Amino acid sequence: MQQTKGIDITNVNLTTWELMTRAAEKAGDKPYIIYIPRNEAKITFADFAATVNRISNLLIEEYGVRQGDKVCTMAENVPELLYTIMAITNIGAVWVPINVMLVGESLRFIIEASDARYVCATEKYKAEVSAVLDRVGHPVKMLPVLELADMAKNKSPEYKSPTKPDDISMIIFTSGTTGFPKGVMHTHNTYIRTGIRGLEALGTDSGHRIHVYLPFFHGWAYLIMLGSQYHTCTMIMEDRFNADTYWETIQKYKVTQDHWTGTVPLTLMKLPETDFEKKADIKILGTFGALYDTMKAKWPKLSFQSLYGQTEHPFITEVPADQIFPGSDGIPKYPDEILILDNDGKPVPTGETGEIVCRCRCGVIMKGYYKNDEATAKTLKGTDLYTGDLGFLDDKGHLHFAGRKKDALRVRGEMVSVEHIEHLINAHEKIAESAIVGFRPPEKEALKEDEIIAHLVLQAGAQMTLDEFNQWSQQNLARFMRPKYIVFQSELPKTATARVQRFKLREKGLEGATQLF
Repeated sequence: MQQTKGIDITNVNLTTWELMTRAAEKAGDKPYIIYIPRNEAKITFADFAATVNRISNLLIEEYGVRQGDKVCTMAENVPELLYTIMAITNIGAVWVPINVMLVGESLRFIIEASDARYVCATEKYKAEVSAVLDRVGHPVKMLPVLELADMAKNKSPEYKSPTKPDDISMIIFTSGTTGFPKGVMHTHNTYIRTGIRGLEALGTDSGHRIHVYLPFFHGWAYLIMLGSQYHTCTMIMEDRFNADTYWETIQKYKVTQDHWTGTVPLTLMKLPETDFEKKADIKILGTFGALYDTMKAKWPKLSFQSLYGQTEHPFITEVPADQIFPGSDGIPKYPDEILILDNDGKPVPTGETGEIVCRCRCGVIMKGYYKNDEATAKTLKGTDLYTGDLGFLDDKGHLHFAGRKKDALRVRGEMVSVEHIEHLINAHEKIAESAIVGFRPPEKEALKEDEIIAHLVLQAGAQMTLDEFNQWSQQNLARFMRPKYIVFQSELPKTATARVQRFKLREKGLEGATQLF
């Protein structure tokens, strides 16, 4: 099954400057951004465009930024960051977002690996950036994000971009959940098209008011930013996810749409229930899978949409509104196709697990990994994207994500998804979250079989003995899903978007682990 045709994004050919300029002409006086932390500051589409144009002129005239230059940003969610991002891409320079949690060698790596000539940082991150610049192998200039708009106030609000839709506009590094980050190259057109198709899944139009708390170094927030300009709808923006005031914010600002990632739904489920959330009628997009039934019971009037995507191709599937059921990650977005292949590259039967391969026909796939031809060749074969993820297609044509290839374990003769085990363990009332990794004893190498290590984080104030967990696992987990080793952790290593970095736990092996059986 394939998604019915909506907006034909193959006919969209825009640069970020053209997108911004059209939005300003169409809806100049309408608020584009309402920034809650700054006394609900309102920025119209026209004001946004004028400020971006002034900063573009400043960067060119005062700092010598040119087409093709790589320019990093490292900043919290503030409107000035959005001005800067758009100014960078409008000039024809290449935007390189930096995860604000990075420090030291990880931070230095992004700056050097991207060949960045500039890093635009807020005061909050200047010290971290300054500490690594002398170890970068080429000259880098640091620019002040929060001051650029004021510095540019006397510059012309007019600017005409020299860019073309197929020019590279960004290098966004993968989150590093399975290894060292790779720089994914996207064009103006690939991410604008992605933003359009992403918001189309929720029936977005100019009347929508979209809640945005995701950090703008994350591709999802950027696609919301671009999609909002295309649809000329308003973003209700926060500097971070604020669970305690979440429903109050949704109600006060008449939010019609939100995007939930990571542990957001689990966090909201554990909060005291409010009167408003039971009657809230908003559209939610996220990656929910097996949480569907629980979420629908908790919030009966919310409309949920799930998706599957990657940094390399951020929006591959969506779930049709009349076909929502647990475990489904949807059907391919028109005109893409999903293939499930075995290790020899051959299609597997319906219901069998293999590697998810997206045959991209919509023009939103990445151009490749920056300066990494070997990785590009393994991942991109023509228009086929080999995702490195495992999944299967059911008899309805729906995709079911089963985990990363590197995260799939063979235990006691059974293939098992670590994410499925984590989902079951996280249901324990004393457990806040868990991470499952495999350990292969030498005696099982020939069989290519693993033992399971469970890294557990308990709820605040909770206590649990090893025997208690062992008895619970015997009663609630299949034999081949039961962890043989347990490690109690105060926290799990994560990316800034709350994705667990299992590779770091794998590297520890049995360090700190206790054997249960």
